[in-house]
Amino acid sequence: MGSDAVLAVLAGTAGVGRAGDLVAPEIVRVPSSVGALFPHGGPLAGSVLACEGPAAWSLAAAVVAPSVAAGTWMLIIDVATAHACTVEPEALSEAGVPLERVVRVTADTAGSVHVIDLVIAGLEGFGVVLLVDPGSLTGAAERRLRRRLVDRGAMVVVVRPHQLGRRVTRGAAADAVMSTSVIGVDGIGEGWGRLMSRRVMVSASGRRMHGGRHVEISLPDESTGGVSAPDTRP
Repeated sequence: MGSDAVLAVLAGTAGVGRAGDLVAPEIVRVPSSVGALFPHGGPLAGSVLACEGPAAWSLAAAVVAPSVAAGTWMLIIDVATAHACTVEPEALSEAGVPLERVVRVTADTAGSVHVIDLVIAGLEGFGVVLLVDPGSLTGAAERRLRRRLVDRGAMVVVVRPHQLGRRVTRGAAADAVMSTSVIGVDGIGEGWGRLMSRRVMVSASGRRMHGGRHVEISLPDESTGGVSAPDTRP
């Protein structure tokens, strides 16, 4: 059967169209500086993103802010472990996240299966889920998460503040890993001033990313309203 005949058959088959007629994947809104890391100008809906390094929480807040500001609801899952720091409401607000569209829950256990169950349940009503890395997952748990993500067109942002560059077993394989390193601070003078933001280098990797991309961005300080230093000027 020739190509013209195949196209004719497809044209007469309900629900089947040409590849060029398919709807392009939805691009999730992110700051333009972060979008420059992605081949399509932003992550695709249904993605798992990971933020790593010393500015991981600040970057995560910046990444989710445009979607939540546009009307998407966000779920934050606090994992009940001593080392699982999280982001404060003030830091979210400073990044541009409207707090009235944010819901927080606490996972009573740090077990990855329990946390992923919360994530999957949350995807029923939330377009963005933000949490600290839950640890290694079984193949079945990751497949469940992937199916629900794709079905809902949502985004999961996993934060790994202490795992930059460490080769450990991770949670769900991230479509994009954004690693941070602080290269400067703004607002601090010689023993005086107020730390208001940090200049951060963000590098990208992952199965949906082109390797070697990096951008320099400015992120609000993670503490509440900046950190003041005593004024020692003469």
